[in-house]
Amino acid sequence: MSNNEIVKALNDQLNREVSTFLRYMLQAASIKGAKYESVREMYLEEVVDEVKHAQYLANQIEMLGGTPELKPDLSAPPRDVSEMLKNDAKEEKKDVQNYKHLAELAEDKDLLSLKMNMEDQGAEEDEHGHEMQRLLG
Repeated sequence: MSNNEIVKALNDQLNREVSTFLRYMLQAASIKGAKYESVREMYLEEVVDEVKHAQYLANQIEMLGGTPELKPDLSAPPRDVSEMLKNDAKEEKKDVQNYKHLAELAEDKDLLSLKMNMEDQGAEEDEHGHEMQRLLG
């Protein structure tokens, strides 16, 4: 396997992370009312986590000789809080699967640090999804 396969997979996930932090930022801004303040705060905290994930992915792409390519999904996010949480919990599950795949690719290339970081980022995404499910009630 050349670095091209893992760089492509890293770029795909980079774009998911960038799309996610943009969506979360807009969703947090649109949430109104005291009863949803905990959801708003959760999204604001998640923005920071997703930016960190994206930065790590971009760094690894460069380290492997690739170029980070930004093509984020700029679709308008939902404005209904329940719809936001349901949609984002589903997207977090996809991210967990992507990070598991990235960990496997890294292991195949004997990139132990990358493998472990992909597992950690996958675990964080799993926790994000659980938090969203909890907020749904």
